[in-house]
Amino acid sequence: LSIVSKLFNTRMGVLLAPHDLTPSQFSILHHLTRQRLEGGHSISQISAAVEVEQPAVTKTMAKFQNMGLIDIEAHPSDKRSKLVRARPEADKLIGTIYKDMGPDLFTVFQSLDGSYIETFASQLKTLGQWLDKNRL
Repeated sequence: LSIVSKLFNTRMGVLLAPHDLTPSQFSILHHLTRQRLEGGHSISQISAAVEVEQPAVTKTMAKFQNMGLIDIEAHPSDKRSKLVRARPEADKLIGTIYKDMGPDLFTVFQSLDGSYIETFASQLKTLGQWLDKNRL
């Protein structure tokens, strides 16, 4: 599993490079666009959700803000905290990335036996849910 994870992460890095994102940054941006919270996300919430240290998340938020992908506002009840919200530009970038990665990922998944793909997807989802609930 470790080798497969490393190989896939390296492949994702190559595919994300034209968009000036690393796999960790993509994970954060994906989280912000797919898990929208009404009041926005705090840095600590983002950090916990994507398992990236807070200083790295803070640095990534500055990059995303410079790219016009997010808005950052002061937390209304905690002056030390900031709230992050994805902008429509973030959704557009995620869509572009998926479109650009599509042909390569299609090729990757064509390497799997099609008769097992539904089972594979189901098992991968189950594994992801278990790992999420049983974080160390």
